[in-house]
Amino acid sequence: MALALEAGEVCRSYFGTALHVDDKPHGAGPVTVADREADGLIRRGLEKAFPGDALLSEEYPDDLRRLGADRLWLVDPLDGTRQFVAGVPEYAVMIGLAVRGTAVLGVVHLPEEGLTYVAAEGEGAWEVRDGERRPLGIEAWTASRERSDEVVVAVSRTTERSPTRRVLECYGRHEAVYSGSVGRKAMLVASGRADIYLSLGSRSEHWDACAADAIVRLAGGVFSDFRGRKIVYNTESTRNASGLLACRKGLDSSIVETVARVLERAP
Repeated sequence: MALALEAGEVCRSYFGTALHVDDKPHGAGPVTVADREADGLIRRGLEKAFPGDALLSEEYPDDLRRLGADRLWLVDPLDGTRQFVAGVPEYAVMIGLAVRGTAVLGVVHLPEEGLTYVAAEGEGAWEVRDGERRPLGIEAWTASRERSDEVVVAVSRTTERSPTRRVLECYGRHEAVYSGSVGRKAMLVASGRADIYLSLGSRSEHWDACAADAIVRLAGGVFSDFRGRKIVYNTESTRNASGLLACRKGLDSSIVETVARVLERAP
């Protein structure tokens, strides 16, 4: 949490300023000095605190020696760089820990909102603001909507013409909550503000998922790929080739079935 908060202050110091933006190789997206400085701060902190652990960060070359490690930290120092550059205050700092391929700890910090979501196996899941902790429990916060045929869905602003939109239309009545950052959309589910976050894209990576995975599941929700399969971390490929799904329990089976039908009909 301390590292995520410090990295968040680094990002905030650059937010809204005229930033030089570089393009990563192979169309992997934009990167700024804020991404790099936040990354360095988090990596140095983790390496000092956990010198025997492996580390994988979006902004640092992948060292495949990590494949022999039981414990792997996965870091996205600035999730939502496109929104950050555009002046949209919906970015996140994400730090996750996977042990033998399973997400067991997560921190997702939203600097512009002063919110931090944290979870660890054996400790539960929490929303933290100004030092005050509120326990997260998806079932408790969404119980009032279970009797409604309307679902609240966290979606990207680029979803309008995508297969994801066709899946959501199968649910009939739904309210779309638009947001940047994978982590922020998943936290809308973890905090009960949304029922579903679904991405059918294959561009996200393990560092986009690990922290959110731990928090959503430990808050009582479901986190998987869009085929309903558990995401296994510390594999040679770090791509989430079958997208991401975060939702409250009871919705996951119907979403997975609907996705399969939509993709079967897709050109």
